[in-house]
Amino acid sequence: MPANERGLTCHGDENAIIHVDCVTHRYPDGTEGIHNMCFSVYPKEIVALCGPNGAGKSTLLEHLNGLMVPDVGRIKVFGKDVDKNNLSSVRRLVGLVFQDADSQLFSPTVMDDVMFGPLNLGLSVEEAKERAEWALGVVGISDTGKIPHNLSGGQKRLVAIAGVLAMSPKILVVDEPTGDLDPSNALKIELLLESLKAEHGISVVIALHDIDMAARLADRICIVKNGGIIAEGTPEDVLYNEALLTSAGLQLPTVARIFKSMGLESSTDERPLTIDDLTGIMHGRLAQRKA
Repeated sequence: MPANERGLTCHGDENAIIHVDCVTHRYPDGTEGIHNMCFSVYPKEIVALCGPNGAGKSTLLEHLNGLMVPDVGRIKVFGKDVDKNNLSSVRRLVGLVFQDADSQLFSPTVMDDVMFGPLNLGLSVEEAKERAEWALGVVGISDTGKIPHNLSGGQKRLVAIAGVLAMSPKILVVDEPTGDLDPSNALKIELLLESLKAEHGISVVIALHDIDMAARLADRICIVKNGGIIAEGTPEDVLYNEALLTSAGLQLPTVARIFKSMGLESSTDERPLTIDDLTGIMHGRLAQRKA
C-alpha cells in the first residue's frame, strides 16, 4: 500500500465508490494542481473538502468525473479505472456542478436546460422531460419556462444542480455552491444537499470555504493543502483541531470557537457543531446546577 509524502496511505477499499490513488496533475505551465492525492468516497455520505484558495479542491473535483485526467496515479469509479474510453459512463455516475452556475446554463428556458443532459444520453423527449420535471421538483423550481440568465443567483444554482440530477448520478460533486449566495438561498442549497443523501441515497462531495456549513452538513471532513489531503476524519475530530486548521489557513467553526472560549471543551467529551447542539449542552449544564 503506497503512502504519500504526508503519511496518508493510498489503498484500495472495496467499499469505496470512488478511489483516487496517489494522483498528481500538472497544468500546462508546469504548476501542480494536486500532488500525490489520495481520496475516497463511500456510499450515502457527504464529504467536505475544506482548504484555502489554490489548495487543489477544484482540481480534485474535476478529476472525479474525468473532466481532468491525472499525469500520475489512477482513479476508479465503482471499481473501474477512469480513462478516455469510459468517460461517458463515468459522467453518468458522477455529476459535477461548477462553482459558476452560469457556465452550465445556456439553453433558452429552464426546462430546455435541464432536459439537455438526458437528451444527450439518448433518452426520448418524453423521457427527458420526465427526468427534468423530477429533478426540478427535487430542487424546488416550478417556473420552468423562464430564461435561465434572468434567474437569481440562488435559482441559477438550483437549476444547475437539477441539470445534473436529471442525469441520475450516484455521486454529486459540487464546487463552492453557496459562496456568493445570501443566507436564505445558501440554506436552501444546504438543505437540498442533505436531502439528496437522506432521501435519494446520493453521495455528495462538496468543496467549501464555509467551515460552519461543513460542520453542519458533512459526515467526513478532508483538509486540503498544497494539492493534497493532510488530514481527514469526523467533523468532531477534525474541526476541533485548531492547530491543524490554522496550519491550513482555516479557523474553527463558530460553535467550536464559542465552546472553547467558554472553557467547556476540557470538561466534557462533547463537541457541538451546531447551535442546537450547543444550546442542548448549555441547557443540560443549567439543569445540573439547579438540581
